[in-house]
Amino acid sequence: MVKAIPLKEVPKQRTSVLPDKGRNPKMLWPFISIPLILTIIAYLPSFQSGFVTWDDPDYVINNQMIRSFSNLHALLFTPLQGNYHPLTMLSLALNYAISGQDAGSYHALNVLLHLMNVILVFFFVYRLTEKKIWIAFITALLFGIHPLHVESVAWVSERKDVLYTFFFLSGLMAYLKYLEAKSIIKIVPVFIFFILSLLSKPAAVIFPFVLMTIDYAIRRGSSIRIWVEKIPFLGLSLVMGILTLQAQTIQGSVSYIQNFPLSFKFTFGFYGLMMYILKTVLPIHLCAMYQYPPLNESLPLPYYISLIFGLGLILIFIRTFRKNRLIAFSLMFYVLNLMLVLQFFPVGSAVMADRYTYVPLIGIFLIIGYGFQEWVSRHGGKPPMVGLVAVAIVSICLTYMSNKQTNTWKSNVALWDRVIEIEPGSEAYSHRALAFKQEGNINAALELFNKAIQMNKLATIALMNRGTIYFQLGKDSLAFADYRSSLALNQNNSTLLVNIANLFGRQGAYDSCLYYVNKSMKIDSSNKDNYRTRSMCFEHMQKYEEAISDLKHLISIDSSGEVMNEIGANYQFLKNYNESIIWLNKAIAQNPKSAQFYFNRSQSYFYSRDKQNALLDVDRARQLGMAIPESYFSLLK
Repeated sequence: MVKAIPLKEVPKQRTSVLPDKGRNPKMLWPFISIPLILTIIAYLPSFQSGFVTWDDPDYVINNQMIRSFSNLHALLFTPLQGNYHPLTMLSLALNYAISGQDAGSYHALNVLLHLMNVILVFFFVYRLTEKKIWIAFITALLFGIHPLHVESVAWVSERKDVLYTFFFLSGLMAYLKYLEAKSIIKIVPVFIFFILSLLSKPAAVIFPFVLMTIDYAIRRGSSIRIWVEKIPFLGLSLVMGILTLQAQTIQGSVSYIQNFPLSFKFTFGFYGLMMYILKTVLPIHLCAMYQYPPLNESLPLPYYISLIFGLGLILIFIRTFRKNRLIAFSLMFYVLNLMLVLQFFPVGSAVMADRYTYVPLIGIFLIIGYGFQEWVSRHGGKPPMVGLVAVAIVSICLTYMSNKQTNTWKSNVALWDRVIEIEPGSEAYSHRALAFKQEGNINAALELFNKAIQMNKLATIALMNRGTIYFQLGKDSLAFADYRSSLALNQNNSTLLVNIANLFGRQGAYDSCLYYVNKSMKIDSSNKDNYRTRSMCFEHMQKYEEAISDLKHLISIDSSGEVMNEIGANYQFLKNYNESIIWLNKAIAQNPKSAQFYFNRSQSYFYSRDKQNALLDVDRARQLGMAIPESYFSLLK
């Protein structure tokens, strides 16, 4: 039997609100249903939300891998944005199979996983604290409705958060069962859940250290068996951690923070520790992007105050380490699960983010729940009316705030206008400009990209996107200047490299085009733009066989009629008209309203001396609105 964390100084003659021993499980459901109902209310706007321009294009909108389970190998083995999370990709593929690019099912599954996590939090805390109902209730309630968790649930691309947490908490529950059973075979489910959590998000590498904090919390002591049983967990965490750090470095996710001195990075960590707790207590001014302080300037005062706050946190931990293991355990849970994103290690492009708190805040909520349980115990095990009223008021306020915060994720405009309102900075203006660009408002986009670059000369994404606008406007020299500046900051951005390749291709410098697209392909072999650009480059170099090879590879990523038409056109250049007609037939089957496809097939029929079909196709192309040269009609007649 697990020896649970004892509550401090609770008189033995007093009982909790429900007897700890022999409690009827049916009596738990009122304590579970209230957090679930309020959580559903908090996230109602999510069911009406769409996608946003931040990561959702990479994960869903432009992600060819999720469009068919026939891409299983790519789903299981291809990293995305420097992260390896195949289970997350499989879950998104499931959504695509259900609703395509309709965001409804994606948001629904995110909310469902969050609700399941609320239940898991309740039972994990309930079992860990020897069935202390109010600790479990308060912890699960706050976990479900706190506004800091909105980002992890309302943002489709953060599927990895809610999914990895589901397996993470399931693993912790399985570990408690293993400790009760005292059978080594029972640790197998723990390891399986750990693997599933890792395959959902690399942040799960912290799992074995959380197991150690549970050992401490239940006074398990120290023995060879305790350490030996952790070796497989630690080994797997080490491997995944190394692979993730390498992938993040290649992706360029760690480049910006490297420009700050080491002392600043150290301060960033304590700043995060402080601000997450402050925003837990007072969740106001929340937004999707918290900017780094300006480079080459002294740090703002709160960063220095955070050092004092961190020292205070350490002193509290030292004081409670032996006297109150629940508080010490909760602090360790909070810090350990934040450790990888506190910017002590360079990860990500923001000094802090609401989504980073999804699992760590369980520790802080536990402390709040412990305080309430202590108060209840001092009142004979029955919560005072004032306490219930306070819980009700706080619950209503947090539910309302989360509901309002969820609304900011309904659209690009709402999201980035909110960020600019709270944290105006280069990243925010860059993303808002991208939203304008996708709406076709090029002038507004260009204005905001200019503003983003003025605020931060190292804004590599803004430089790249402004360069793309210049490219679309035919201002190649300006485009090249922006691409070159962006490339100096990040040489491992596949999209940037293929953009440069396209620029050289338009200028007829096909050797340079080929050089950059090959560099891009080494970084991201799943980027369909690489194969499309290289095939066009080969086509202009009259290397039609190589172009066809790339286009056929592209079909495994993008099986559109346009790609099949290009294959047919290249076979036409090779004078293999029969094969050309086969591929043009496939293209027309995909899109029977494309005049260009019929015209191309008409030419293949003509060159293969089938003038009757050639004439039928050219008539069809003209009916679809294509202007056909009279000279071609003369040839057919």
